Amino acid sequence: MFYALTEDQIRNLCKEKIESLEHWLRRLIDEKLSASHGDYFSYIDGAGNRLIKKGIVDELEERLKKDPTRYSRKIDAVLLSDAIDIICNPQLYSIFAPGLRFAFPEGRDEARTFMYRLLDPRNRLYHSNPISLHEAEQVVCYSTDIIESLKQHYGAIGMQNEYNVPTILKFSDSFGNLYFRNQMQDFLGGVIKDLSNQPTSVLWPGDVLTLEIEVDPAFDPTDYTISWTCSKGFVEPIPNGPKAIIKITTNHVAQQMGITCNIRANNEWHRMLSGEDDVLMVFYKVRPPRVGTTKAAA
Repeated sequence: MFYALTEDQIRNLCKEKIESLEHWLRRLIDEKLSASHGDYFSYIDGAGNRLIKKGIVDELEERLKKDPTRYSRKIDAVLLSDAIDIICNPQLYSIFAPGLRFAFPEGRDEARTFMYRLLDPRNRLYHSNPISLHEAEQVVCYSTDIIESLKQHYGAIGMQNEYNVPTILKFSDSFGNLYFRNQMQDFLGGVIKDLSNQPTSVLWPGDVLTLEIEVDPAFDPTDYTISWTCSKGFVEPIPNGPKAIIKITTNHVAQQMGITCNIRANNEWHRMLSGEDDVLMVFYKVRPPRVGTTKAAA
């Protein structure tokens, strides 16, 4: 499988697969346990039993304390080993089983066996230790099987919805902001995030702003188009795609300069009145240039 790749290429491929798997498992945990137990990290039943093991919660809290700006949500600080322990908990596995049944038709024991085989190569990858070709094949094959199972699961859920269309799950920008959909405000079927009052996200003429979105990966990227617009226009056209790089000029100066990302599926019909299927609007403050002052004055 890997004989045409260099060692660095193999390691990078394996890291990408592991990171993608971690993302999918966190999504599964967060969506399922939020729906069934609310604040699941703090949940304690009537008998005093925690839903999530105290050791996992304590280590998670320590990670958040050490690097509070790195994680937008508690679930984002969950490691692969933690995610596997949560999912394979005998009392919880039935909640997650529908999403994993295509990868692990035999159930919890099978899931635990194969997912735990990913931990050693994962640790080797992130501590600059070598991994064998066999371990690399395990990482790619097992991760792909699990991700494909989850895609089928979420695809089936989408088919049950009245409007099964791609939606934006999160966005990030060059200020280091990262927001998930549940951290944005609903607006006319789409979502809004107003950063115009955030002192650490102020723009000036001459700056370059980068925004990047992530669309629900249950949908193939060839099944929809991503386009960008700006309330103040663009200096250069922004190519269709998940990433926009915007040069800020004096034309953008405003208390609220809006950037809009539009998702349009390849259907004859569309969910929104505007002819789109999902929309994200992000607002920034763009200050006017001042003679004799610097950006640090923001």
